[in-house]
Amino acid sequence: MKLIIIVLLAILFIPMHFAFSETMNEGKIYWKKDIISPNSFAKIIVEDNDMNKKEYPNFADKFSIVVWSDSSPDPIDVEVVETGVYSGVFTGTIYISDTKSEGKKLFAKPGEFIYALYVDSTTNSGDTIDLTSAAVVKISGQDMSEFLDKLDSSMRSNQEGKIPAWIKNNALWWAEGQIDDSSFTQGIEFLIKENILSISHVSNNEKSEKIPAWIKNNALWWAQGKTSDGEFIGAIGHLIASGIISVPSQSGVTIPSEVKNQNPLDKELEKCQQISRSYERLNCEKEVKFKSNVAWYKQNAVAYQVGSMTFYYPGMGHPGNSFEINSSGQALLYLRILVENNSPSDNISMFCSGPSVCNYDVWNGDKSFKYSSQDFTSGQIVLKPGDQKEFNMFFGPNIGYGGTTFEYDSSKEYFFRITESWGSQNIPLNLSSN
Repeated sequence: MKLIIIVLLAILFIPMHFAFSETMNEGKIYWKKDIISPNSFAKIIVEDNDMNKKEYPNFADKFSIVVWSDSSPDPIDVEVVETGVYSGVFTGTIYISDTKSEGKKLFAKPGEFIYALYVDSTTNSGDTIDLTSAAVVKISGQDMSEFLDKLDSSMRSNQEGKIPAWIKNNALWWAEGQIDDSSFTQGIEFLIKENILSISHVSNNEKSEKIPAWIKNNALWWAQGKTSDGEFIGAIGHLIASGIISVPSQSGVTIPSEVKNQNPLDKELEKCQQISRSYERLNCEKEVKFKSNVAWYKQNAVAYQVGSMTFYYPGMGHPGNSFEINSSGQALLYLRILVENNSPSDNISMFCSGPSVCNYDVWNGDKSFKYSSQDFTSGQIVLKPGDQKEFNMFFGPNIGYGGTTFEYDSSKEYFFRITESWGSQNIPLNLSSN
C-alpha cells in the first residue's frame, strides 16, 4: 500500500510540461518569392505548429523574427502573425528600399541578398535552432538564376509543388471533427491564394454546398500517411470544381466564366506564354490575369465612390464573399473587395494595423464588429494614381488585440463601414443566414 501511495505521489509531482508533453517539430522560414523587386513589399512565411500555443483558443498568435541585407547588416524586427487561429502559419512583410533603411524599410541594392532569421526554441532537445532564409533583389532585365545558385539550398524557399507538413495537422483535426468544414476550407483557400499549395487548373462545372464524406476520409488517410500527396491534391481540386472552395482568379486556378468569354486580354496572355524565362512568364501572366479580374469587377460589382477611391463590391455568393453560421452558432463573414485610386496625382493609403486600429469594420446600426483576419500589408494599402488592389477581410471569432466576436441579428442591416480621413461610406452587405 505504501508503495502505491509513493508511486501516485511521484506521478502527481511530475512537472506539468512533462506530463502533457507533445512531440515538437522543427519550424521552417522562407521568403514567399526567391526574387524580390526593389521598392516593393516582401513577404516572409514561418511554419511552426509549436508556436500555435492554443492557450487562448479564439486568438491567433504572433511573434517576431529579424531581417537584414548585405548592405544593412543591422537586424530589423518584423512581427509575424498567425494566418488563422489554428493554422501554425505566420506571415510578415518588410519593404525593400533602394535608398536607405529606416523604420520598417530594409535597404538592399539590386543583386544583393536579403535574409530572415527565425530562432526555433520549441525543439525536442530543448536547444534553440537558428533557421535562416534568403532571397535576392532583382536586377532589372537580368536573369537572376546565377545569383540564386550561389545560395545554399536550405536557405531558398523551394516551396513549389510541396505541401507543408503542418497542413496534415489541419486535415487530421478536420477529419476528427476538431475544426469545422468552414475553418478547413478557409485555410485551404488561403494556402492556394498565397501559392503555398499549388493546384492545377480545374473547371468549375458542378456546384455543391456540402463536402462529400469520401473527401474527409481521404484527408484522414492522407494525414495518417496512408495515401499520397497527389490523392489529397486531387480531393482539393474536387472541392474547387464543386465551388465549395473559392479561389481568387489571379492565382491561375479559376477565372470567372464571364471574363473568359468576353476577355480582350486573351491575346496578351498568349504573348506571355511565349516568354521562355519562367519567372518573367509567370509575372507577365499574373499581370494579365489581374487585369482580367479588374475587368470582371467593373462588369459585375457595384461601385461605391469614396473620395478619390472607388470600392467595387460584387455581393454575397461571388468569389471570396460569403456568409454563414457554423454548427457552433458562430457567424462567419468573408469579404473580398476591389479598390481603385482615381486621383490624377496623389498616392492614397488605406489604414488597418490591428482590430482596434482599423478604418474598416462591419456596422449594423448599433454595434461595430472588428475583423478576425485581413491581408493589408504592414497595416496599410498604398495605391498610386490609377492603381487597383483586391483585399480580403474576415469577421468571426475574437482574435484579441481589441477585436470583437462577429454576431448576426436577422432584424438588422449590415454594412461594410469605411472611415478614412479622405472619405467615408457604408456599403450594404445584404446578408442572409438562409
